[in-house]
Amino acid sequence: MKERFAIWLAPQNGERREVAPLRQLGWAFLLAWVFCVFYTNAAGVLSGDAIPDAGEAAAGASSGASSMGAALFYAVLPLAASVATLAAIVLAEPRIGSPTSHRPLFVVAPALTAASTPFMFVSVADPGLNAALFGIGAVATGIGSALLWAMWGEYYAVIPRDRAEWLAPVSAVSAAVIVLLVSAMDGWVPVAVAAALPLLSGLCFHLAWTPEAARTEEALATAHRFATEQRSPLAGLGRTGFGILVVFSIVSIAGMMSAERVEGIPLQAILLFSALMMAVVAAMAISGPRRISLFFLYRWMCPTLVIGFAAVILLGQAGALVAVAASLGGRFTFCLIAQIYFANYAAAGRATPAQASSLGWLFVHAGDLLGLVLWIVLEPLMLAQPTGLTAVSVGCIVVLVTVTMAVMGETSTFLRIPETAKDQPHAHGKGLVTESPDAHDAMDQPGEPQPDAPAPTTAPTADASGEVHGAARIDELARVGGLTPRETEVLALLAQGRSIPYIRDELIISRETAATHAKHIYAKLGVHSRQELIDLVRQ
Repeated sequence: MKERFAIWLAPQNGERREVAPLRQLGWAFLLAWVFCVFYTNAAGVLSGDAIPDAGEAAAGASSGASSMGAALFYAVLPLAASVATLAAIVLAEPRIGSPTSHRPLFVVAPALTAASTPFMFVSVADPGLNAALFGIGAVATGIGSALLWAMWGEYYAVIPRDRAEWLAPVSAVSAAVIVLLVSAMDGWVPVAVAAALPLLSGLCFHLAWTPEAARTEEALATAHRFATEQRSPLAGLGRTGFGILVVFSIVSIAGMMSAERVEGIPLQAILLFSALMMAVVAAMAISGPRRISLFFLYRWMCPTLVIGFAAVILLGQAGALVAVAASLGGRFTFCLIAQIYFANYAAAGRATPAQASSLGWLFVHAGDLLGLVLWIVLEPLMLAQPTGLTAVSVGCIVVLVTVTMAVMGETSTFLRIPETAKDQPHAHGKGLVTESPDAHDAMDQPGEPQPDAPAPTTAPTADASGEVHGAARIDELARVGGLTPRETEVLALLAQGRSIPYIRDELIISRETAATHAKHIYAKLGVHSRQELIDLVRQ
């Protein structure tokens, strides 16, 4: 029955090729839930203004310390509960195992999240009871959703990289469409739909998490624990985590720029923009040779945010909707960054899958939390100055550009995914075979090397002991050919069939530099085409 519910490509040569079983898109329901409940007003506020959302609470912070305290309570508590849970997973996983190793969590996490979601919206006359109900909902949803974030992150870490790079953007676009549909509903209906989303996500995860996925996750976790050079999951992270935290705080501030709650037609227009933006970015990433990378998405998200802040500088509150639109588009983009980058972080052996996914969402939620706190605390000062909103926008642009340049200049963020055996098809890079229609023509042309030509990629074979020789063979060829460390990195990617644009993005170098490295490698190793190079590596 599972195989009947899937997305298929158009028939080619009389055969259908499966793209993604719908159960693998369960992350879309979780993503839609967080946007419905926290990042937009799609689910609405049911009974008056007794329970302010984050924007309303922040807007009232200037009236006094009690208002600021209420604003911090309503804005901070859900995110604080999520951040604390994710941090606990990172610290406790070596001793008690990953969330996926405890099967009851497959039911508890989505059920807890779904059951506590209505508490975030219910309103009663007693303000104290309102706060108590909201507090229960905030803590419960923070814990339940954090477990779901970690579990879906584990899943993305154990599936092939190409599949993860396809599922993440499809899920993000699907989530935007779901939020758009929920925003058109009234009364209790959007709250009921939002509460059902974690249940759908949990059901999909239950169907997608196979025994084979569990074995792969355990193998990755065990390999990391025995890797003495990486004792901490933070080791090797470089500036990436800091960059995500700071930039997501900027995204959060952009979402608070509007003095009024954004709902109705304006909200739907913004959601449509976010969905179209993600569709365009995803289409360019997954259909071209470069695939999704941290830096490719940075290049799309940062200009969008700068445009949003520029609209506020030029138009004041009239430009706030542009900033909110940029914020939502940036949130979707950063969710993609976290999901893909930290799945690769685990596959590269720098952390266990549970630790890597928890770190990714910890940085995202902590950045969101930092942005909310900064806005609530600084808004009274900002409102006291005629140019306060302009000053905040200029400051955000400066920080955004500075941090982006720092992160994109961090070459240690290059993640070399270890080659693995063919008989383990569910890990990153395992058993993958990809080839473009004109690959053989490009590789068989005489004359100049064709470093841009795509080539088939297969995982290296393993002997009876399970030892994989791909990395050792790369090191041997580098030593024999006298390759530099950078040329060795390029060789490893060329041997996987990666194109020059892909190598440019992964190693953060120019296209010309990547092509020059490829030509030097061809000359030093005495090969004249990509296929000859791959054959040499396989010997």
